[in-house]
Amino acid sequence: MGRLSRLAALAFVSLALVGGCTEELYEPNVLFFGEWIDIDGRDRSPEETCGGTFAYVDAYAGAVAAEFGVSEHLGAYRWYSPEQYAVELPCDDINYSCASTDGVAHSWALPIEHEVAHLANFIAGICPDALGEGLAEVYSANAFDAKTHDFELLVARMQEPSIPPSDREYGILGRFAAYLVARFGLEAVLDVCRTTGSSPSGPQLSAAMESVLGVSTDELLTDFEPELGSCNRARDYRWRVFGCGVAEAAPDLGRVSLDSERSIETTFALDCANDTTIGPLGDMVWTAGRFDVGADGIYMLSVDGDGLDISEVELRLTHCEPCGNALILPGEIVGPEILDAGRYSLELHAPADFRGSVRVTLEP
Repeated sequence: MGRLSRLAALAFVSLALVGGCTEELYEPNVLFFGEWIDIDGRDRSPEETCGGTFAYVDAYAGAVAAEFGVSEHLGAYRWYSPEQYAVELPCDDINYSCASTDGVAHSWALPIEHEVAHLANFIAGICPDALGEGLAEVYSANAFDAKTHDFELLVARMQEPSIPPSDREYGILGRFAAYLVARFGLEAVLDVCRTTGSSPSGPQLSAAMESVLGVSTDELLTDFEPELGSCNRARDYRWRVFGCGVAEAAPDLGRVSLDSERSIETTFALDCANDTTIGPLGDMVWTAGRFDVGADGIYMLSVDGDGLDISEVELRLTHCEPCGNALILPGEIVGPEILDAGRYSLELHAPADFRGSVRVTLEP
């Protein structure tokens, strides 16, 4: 079946499942055919997003697919106008976004990487909600912070893992999923999901955990609780597949090293018309990359806008390791930073109406 025909079929199934009877078959308005995911506009046009957004969503989908061991096209991202979303209600009473197991992500916002992660998960092995939503948080670009006092919510949810969690549970589920991935590896967690299917009871999930991981749910929770508090911020625990993942989807900005006195100097043209700018989302646009640090040490970091006011521009640097050090540095920066050797994810965020070039320099 061709890509366009497949989208039409998925659209019909989605409407039949979510909206009941419909008098006419929805014809897809494909704005972008990607290697990993297509963007299907519902009362939307390409001019309503920044020039780099479609390519970013596709690259992100490829990075997530690589993490989940998926080699096939993930499906479609159906991008609605807020008005059309309110008419169709593709996610029932969910007012933001969702993903369906027929390979369609639904949202009136773009990009929502959480739903893209779900699409890869559905192909790799559908998880019960307690694990599936946690993994989607881990492999999302934005996630909820975990709170230590929400541990009891996690304990209760693991007793009923197939019931959709409340918004309040997402942070603790993400933090627990990150712990499982760091300790056992993603493939082992997915093996638990393949063993249980999407709707296990609490005891069935615990039996699968013990069979695959060698530890029951209660034992895992006992081991996990003392770790809460040390890595609860989402920007720390989530895994940056775009800049840090096995697919290395983000542009390579180079390598800085004390040993060889190598420096990095990159100029970012932050403008929604630019083909590397992503968004807008939450009144922000951003661009991203990755770089390598050759040796532990103190490096001189500078961010400047050649006379532009960049006080609302924000630089985010994150070391690519579980709970790696995440720095958020606002405004014009000239100063030393202590960096450990290894790979780093870099994001430069700015207000949606920002227009101009920002230079980032990192040198020994």
